[in-house]
Amino acid sequence: MKTIGAKELRLHFDQVLDRVLSGEDIIVKHRFKGPVRLSSVHTPLSTNKSQKLAGLRAFDAAAKRTMPFATNKSIKELYNESIARKYTG
Repeated sequence: MKTIGAKELRLHFDQVLDRVLSGEDIIVKHRFKGPVRLSSVHTPLSTNKSQKLAGLRAFDAAAKRTMPFATNKSIKELYNESIARKYTG
């Protein structure tokens, strides 16, 4: 795990980001603040195609919500109606 300063991060952000995305953890230090660890949030490579498709099928099967407002009104009208409903009952 490599430690760099905030100035180096600022000056070489692209290279640091590439290193983090390749799997390296980097600690960034700043003289007035605590250290911060940068690490990648990749999904595991073991996730196979069938797991991804199962998630998509579950999403597709979920109940679809209808819009609770009229689509032919302006934003101003919708806002005024929501405020009126909120404060009048």
